[in-house]
Amino acid sequence: MYAAIAAATLNVISAIGIIVSGTETIKEQIAANSDMGSAPISPDEVDIHSDRFEGLQMIYSGLAYSTIFWSLVLVLLAWLALRGGGAVRIFATIIVIISVLFKAVDVFITLPTLTLVADVLVAVLGVVATILFFGAGGKAARQGR
Repeated sequence: MYAAIAAATLNVISAIGIIVSGTETIKEQIAANSDMGSAPISPDEVDIHSDRFEGLQMIYSGLAYSTIFWSLVLVLLAWLALRGGGAVRIFATIIVIISVLFKAVDVFITLPTLTLVADVLVAVLGVVATILFFGAGGKAARQGR
């Protein structure tokens, strides 16, 4: 349960990293993938008023804010799971698994270093939390009722 809370906390840190460095990160993403088959450009050459930039900005900010929301939900569910709720553990596990799967996106997009480090830790803690929800940690919570 505590692993899930730690993963949720790191998810929030990761999302804050995306929010804080959003413009620069999007510029780097566009610069590295300028156009079909053309050479990369300098991030300073990226037009921040282009449809592509604005679309990526919506995607990045949507990802960050939804990550914060679901992390807060996960903290609440993990806290309730500590009190022995079986159904709560299932919902918390689903959120943890989806969080870990979203971390696979990191391979395909440009992210700040803080976000990448936090995301790797989220993936590790997410696996640990999933095991603990139904392994020894889950049994201890069920017996503690």
